[in-house]
Amino acid sequence: MKRWRLIIALLLFSAPVRAEEAFQEIIVRAGDTMWSIANKYLKDPQRWPEIVKHNKLATADPTMALPGTKIKVPVMLIKEEFRNAELIRMTPEVLYKRKTETEWHPAKPLMTLGYEDSLRTMKGGDARVRFPTREEVQINENSLVILKPEKILQEVQILQGDIRASRAKVIMPSGTIVKPRVASDYHAKVRADQTEVVFVYKGEVDVTAQGKTVRVPEGYGTSVEKSAPPTSPVPLPSFPDFDPAQMSTNVPGTIMEAPKVIGVPRPVAGSSAPAAPAAPQPGKAKALVSQNLMTSYKVQLAKDPKFSEIVLERTDKIGVHFDVKKANVPDGSYVMRLAFIDAFGVQSGWSSPTNVIRDTHPPEIMTLSPDNNARFMGEDSYCDVIGTVKDAAMVAVNGELVFLTNGRFTKFVSLSEGMNKIIVVARDTQGNETVQERMVEYRANSNESR
Repeated sequence: MKRWRLIIALLLFSAPVRAEEAFQEIIVRAGDTMWSIANKYLKDPQRWPEIVKHNKLATADPTMALPGTKIKVPVMLIKEEFRNAELIRMTPEVLYKRKTETEWHPAKPLMTLGYEDSLRTMKGGDARVRFPTREEVQINENSLVILKPEKILQEVQILQGDIRASRAKVIMPSGTIVKPRVASDYHAKVRADQTEVVFVYKGEVDVTAQGKTVRVPEGYGTSVEKSAPPTSPVPLPSFPDFDPAQMSTNVPGTIMEAPKVIGVPRPVAGSSAPAAPAAPQPGKAKALVSQNLMTSYKVQLAKDPKFSEIVLERTDKIGVHFDVKKANVPDGSYVMRLAFIDAFGVQSGWSSPTNVIRDTHPPEIMTLSPDNNARFMGEDSYCDVIGTVKDAAMVAVNGELVFLTNGRFTKFVSLSEGMNKIIVVARDTQGNETVQERMVEYRANSNESR
């Protein structure tokens, strides 16, 4: 323990001081230690003592597990791909939903949004989200999006409505990919008839659908019909829903260069940073030789806290993620612990045991209507998709998320003349998925024969 305190004091003494520091909260998962967190989240893992500095922890030993806690980390230390987005402006009503939750909540200005969190703007509402690269995305009214701010190339998935962006990659409901080639100013929109359109006000954007990519230059647009590739770019005035005022209304903050990442210099000869220790001598107790030489880790799963019945033991290199869902063990509850191994093959002591659950059972779609091969006729070219699910955290109908109320859902689906495919996807919090399809027929003329 004294050794770790000395290392922390020396590294903090040599660390630069910032007048103002922004922090991001990181949730400590089962089996996480200071070392595993530092190696995953920090640009320079050797700066883990700064995490200790800003948190009240039970131990400063980086090999000890920190189960069930939240720690705050200076944003400038975190790798860009793990930083959160921020809701910097909104006009009510705006709702948000965490990736792991099923309920929607009223959004608040300056709240943080993580990987695959959802944002929904109601009628008259809009929102502005800032990504870690300072890219800002405008989400207009009646829109539903899923945010993915952890990637260096930010990504937004539109399920409904429209957004305006600069460098963010956009995924449309049908799978159309919108990817700017340079810092641009473009508008991605899903029309009421599910046609997808992209307007480019500045820069150049690639739009890909059905295996075809078209390059859309400044002042042009393209549209993507259902199950079709994007059309050849045409001037924006050719589109009936194009607003000329948008050409001169730049969304503040969207055309910005990403801030330069200032590297933290490593200690040089003569600095106060501690030198790496020598190789271990025979007979020494098993402890990490040096945090600089950590190369792998060993994980064990057992049925009891004393690990008298070990069901899995494996060793992986640092940086390889252990996913209990992919482990070769039956579904159930387990106790997990891990130890680190340095370059000399010396293993640390085991971490404190933590409980984990392996669940690979998908949710159930209990009931679903309409029936397969159902027929709809007359002027009303739509149907209501109604169903109940069990153990599902989310349900999507033809790619659009629907609200769940006590396991029940309803979705209005527009129908085209002829046969229509309806795809219902139910997913649980573990990522397990169940899919059901229905083929239904619509005829405008009720006298038309099949």
